[in-house]
Amino acid sequence: MGLQAKYDPQTDRMRLTLHPAASAPRAFWVTRRQWLGLLQAVTVLPQSGSAEAPPLPRTKKALTAEALIPAPIPVEAIRLRQLAEGVKLVFVAGAKGMAISLQDPGLQQLKQMLLQQAERAGWDVAAALARLNAQGLARAAMRKASRTL
Repeated sequence: MGLQAKYDPQTDRMRLTLHPAASAPRAFWVTRRQWLGLLQAVTVLPQSGSAEAPPLPRTKKALTAEALIPAPIPVEAIRLRQLAEGVKLVFVAGAKGMAISLQDPGLQQLKQMLLQQAERAGWDVAAALARLNAQGLARAAMRKASRTL
């Protein structure tokens, strides 16, 4: 399965195109919040033995023929489920959602792609991740306080 991402400054969204091996490519619009939330989720996953991610493979021009790819549909949510040998990403988009499974090399490539595309889009990644971490801590504190009452 191939993944491609391209920032669209007019919509302030990332166009994520998935190229499954057995079916036609699918394109999704991913918001800035969803993109950075996925980056945060991938960042906090436990690391395996490999210290550095392999470089991203170059995409072929045949994959970028946008005329062959249907119009992107907005992603409602991105869910990440940790499996024994990797993760499963589910892009929820109405009846046309899609799930992919990634093992460690693919997960490291995804993390690298998320970071690289966010920086190319001009998003302040460090500030966004700090804000998301603070929101998570605040939610945890509120849940803890509500249980002790």
